[in-house]
Amino acid sequence: MIAASDPRLKGYPFVGQAWFPIIVCGAYLWFVYVAGPKLMANRKAFELRIPIMIHNAFMVVTNMFFFYKFLKNSYFANYSLFCQGMTYATDENSMEIVHWGYWYLLLRILDFFDTVFFVLRKKTDHVTFQHVSHHFCCVFSGHLWVTLGMDGQTLAGLCINSFVHICMYTYYFLAACGPQFKKYLWWKKYLTKMQIYQHIFLVFHGVVPIFYDCGYPKFFIYLGVPQGLLGLGLFLNFYVLAYSKKRSAIEDNVKSCASALKDEILEQKVALKAEQLKKHE
Repeated sequence: MIAASDPRLKGYPFVGQAWFPIIVCGAYLWFVYVAGPKLMANRKAFELRIPIMIHNAFMVVTNMFFFYKFLKNSYFANYSLFCQGMTYATDENSMEIVHWGYWYLLLRILDFFDTVFFVLRKKTDHVTFQHVSHHFCCVFSGHLWVTLGMDGQTLAGLCINSFVHICMYTYYFLAACGPQFKKYLWWKKYLTKMQIYQHIFLVFHGVVPIFYDCGYPKFFIYLGVPQGLLGLGLFLNFYVLAYSKKRSAIEDNVKSCASALKDEILEQKVALKAEQLKKHE
């Protein structure tokens, strides 16, 4: 049974207001694809290292806080990791979950600044469909989840997602610190793998209530699983394109070096042969 709006969040700003995600996500797309490029058309890229570092540090700390809160009030309480229903309970743990779930949605809106920084720094190659659609879906569907009910089987996704964001923004923070920190960024590839594994888990975990009735509304499964599959496909595509190209470039470089070395050895042999012929003369 799904309530028209979660009564536990009655009085919270924007909850149940359909215009809110439309305006917020619409403004995001408008800036990224229209206003931002127009603003930067005849300008040099902004130097935003300090604001980016502050933003990333803030996101690391806040995601750590949410990760702790979600775990403490769910799986460290009485939640089932296998299948957890939705009850709209008003006990202390449940109220904590929906309260911080609401604030977690607002935090995900701040993820939009990742793209804003790309636009202002003219890093247009970073503004991919995968990047933009991921942020868009998190906020748009997140608002629906907050409105209808944030607890239950959904909590596994919130716990994993907040942990992934801790790792992600830690990487972004180190990357913004300057080239001297490049040696600490060897794990970028594994960060993408983590995103892929996250979506694989969420898809399989999300379909459990279809086969095992634990009181979790089917509506949320039909909403969440396709989104998880979309995210999985996009991150897999990004991984293949990003790292197969790098591998191809490395292989080309190795072949080029091998060819140059072969030519050099051949030249040395020719020179040595010529020198030997001169001696015989």
